[in-house]
Amino acid sequence: MRKLLLEFWCLAFCGLMAYGQEDYYRPVEGLKKSELKTALHELIQPEKVLDYGGKGEGYTWSGFVVTDRMPDGTVRDRYSNVVREFNGLNAVEGMNIEHSFANSWWGHTVNNAYCDLFNLFPSDGTANGRKSNNPIGVVTETPAFDNGMTRVGKSASYRADSLITVWEPADEWKGDFARTYFYMATCYEDYADLWQTTEGLLMVEKNRYPTLRPWVSNLLLAWSEADPVDDVERERNEAVSGIQGNRNPFVDYPQLASYIWGDSTDYAFYIDRTSTSPELFVPGEGETVDFGLQALSKGLEGRLTIRGRNLPGGLALDFGQSGFEADKTQLTEDEIVRGVTLTVRCRTAEAGVHEAVLLLKGDGFEHRNPLRVEYVDGIPAYSARDVVCTVNAQRFTASWMDMGEGLDYTLAVYTKDESGQQQMLEGYPKTLTGVSATVEGLLPATTYYYTVSLPDGEGGEAMVSNEVEVRMPEVTPVFTADASELHFTSVPGRVSSPQTVTVTALGVDQYVTTATVEAPFEVSADGKEWSTKASVEGTEQRLMVRMGAMPEEGMTEGEMVLSTPGAEDIIVSLSGEVDKKKAFFETFETGFKNSYKEGQVTCVAAQWRMVQTLIGNLADDRKNGDWSVRMQAKSGVTTELEMIEDKTEGCDSLWFYAGLYGEKDTGVKLSVDYSLDGGMTWLPVVNNLAFNKGEWKRYGYKLDVDGLVRLKFSVTGTSSKRINVDDIQMSDYGTGDGVRQIRVENPDEWVDVYTLGGIWVRKAKRKDALKGLRPDYYIVK
Repeated sequence: MRKLLLEFWCLAFCGLMAYGQEDYYRPVEGLKKSELKTALHELIQPEKVLDYGGKGEGYTWSGFVVTDRMPDGTVRDRYSNVVREFNGLNAVEGMNIEHSFANSWWGHTVNNAYCDLFNLFPSDGTANGRKSNNPIGVVTETPAFDNGMTRVGKSASYRADSLITVWEPADEWKGDFARTYFYMATCYEDYADLWQTTEGLLMVEKNRYPTLRPWVSNLLLAWSEADPVDDVERERNEAVSGIQGNRNPFVDYPQLASYIWGDSTDYAFYIDRTSTSPELFVPGEGETVDFGLQALSKGLEGRLTIRGRNLPGGLALDFGQSGFEADKTQLTEDEIVRGVTLTVRCRTAEAGVHEAVLLLKGDGFEHRNPLRVEYVDGIPAYSARDVVCTVNAQRFTASWMDMGEGLDYTLAVYTKDESGQQQMLEGYPKTLTGVSATVEGLLPATTYYYTVSLPDGEGGEAMVSNEVEVRMPEVTPVFTADASELHFTSVPGRVSSPQTVTVTALGVDQYVTTATVEAPFEVSADGKEWSTKASVEGTEQRLMVRMGAMPEEGMTEGEMVLSTPGAEDIIVSLSGEVDKKKAFFETFETGFKNSYKEGQVTCVAAQWRMVQTLIGNLADDRKNGDWSVRMQAKSGVTTELEMIEDKTEGCDSLWFYAGLYGEKDTGVKLSVDYSLDGGMTWLPVVNNLAFNKGEWKRYGYKLDVDGLVRLKFSVTGTSSKRINVDDIQMSDYGTGDGVRQIRVENPDEWVDVYTLGGIWVRKAKRKDALKGLRPDYYIVK
């Protein structure tokens, strides 16, 4: 297999070299800033990507054998110094497929970016887990992780007065990763609406240009200059190009980044800035300009862009006697340098393909481009779009040229029998307005045809289109999961709470789904037997996933691969955090409740009873992830968020985030209570906690109670006004890492003092609340 991959790479590479890198990048010359970035985006789209994973031929690890194999046969690991051998074309134990540009930043969607080898590297699993989804940057504080190649810790790279957690590669790889990030921000600039997560939005803006935030592009430009392209990076660029059919332009021409983000944005990019030879970049020499299908009755009215340089006398356009003409026949040097878009027209008396040659002529310069247009004596009907053939849907979209306003078209859809006779699809022909229609009620593995006509008003047809053939494929099976990412929290030495993933399978070869993970994650079909592999059967299948016990605090990442015969694998991203202060950590990122009606919801850490409470993700909802709880005060209703089950191991300290919803809601107060007897009686943690507008704060309280404990949050205040609550966290009893003392805000305020058992002790000023009491923990309200 390796021989076949290498042969494929060599053929593709040789083909590219024969074509020439300069020719490959010619269409982007003469551009700058956003125009240059967008032109590169269109140029460097991968022709194909490998399937994600490590299961042999055609998967990521088979690509790594070509792109990241050291001369001695070991894996080139840019994240650690651990030496590991390749495992044929399969995954290497202890290593992950690492997305340098984190896939969570576009929502874990499995698309070209997810599988793009320019962004994927083999990585030590531990380093990958500690890197997590953090932004790239310079660690300026004491690292939380440092293995000699990868550092993780706090950084002032974003802002000196606001430290963030970043990962920092070794100096020898900083330029490589900088050029990887430039590539991702350019190749996938059309993901502007997908960018998300706190970490991702520290790196990118939700736009097509400049995409990278200024602090990021400035840092990466400096890294790219300090660590220039070397042979290792060039060879990897060629290897990936051989597999995917595209290139990383920032490896071929590192200076490109300066024309997009750096100090050269006011200048047009040229491969050779010193050249004085006359040249055209668009269209390329000998490149055919194809204007596609056109209506004979309308003629051609198309667009042609011309851009070049070093043509002081300008250019003359000569179409010969072909019938083609343009709105200009002479171009000035300035127009050519800026780039000019011409309107090209052509009329002819006969349908069919019409071809000609455009001669662009200047002083001592000639440039020829074939022109092509196909005329239809009627209505041009285009190739079908959006062909879908699944268990639940079989359809395509038919489309055609707009022949004028207010026209009613007749669409005929049919099959043909062995003799070529048309067999009309039920419900057709039908009369339509507009220039497209969705055709449904189709059969898989069947060839259909369609034509469009305009009536002549006398029961006949005044104009008919060309016939379009549509081949419906075999049924594409439905194989989906209700989660694309899962996050777990636990304390050292204890497994996390499990989470459930529901898999739907329809039209597959076998109704058996296999889930595979790598340690420390575990899967189970029944919640009793746990391992790194489990199988379930049926059309709707439920699997349980958890993070196994880890001995020390830290973070980890992995993936769950869901497989069934006859369908593409599903990748579910897994992440976990081991923190002795997060024995209980409710993020509300799973679970669904979109109304205030009373109900029960299973979320990340617990089951909750919600009254006049929902899980929201509107723009005005204050939240740390994508979702948080929204609680609304209402007259005559007790608004509550209550745990249905107890947390074991007691509670040393409690933390949560809370704040007023949006910018207008006021007059809402929050109370928190805990119960040690299954919710029969409740003891106060805090009463009538008030909030200032615009604040989203973390609150912490010492409980110091052993055994079983559950919480209840309740809201009072102005009817219809709301607050948000998120990231409820409890540490186990006895950890001693929680809230140390009561924060005194108004020392002269009169408060009530209770024991942790809820017994009232006395009333006193806050500054004197604990004076004279025996050493212990008390509740002060």
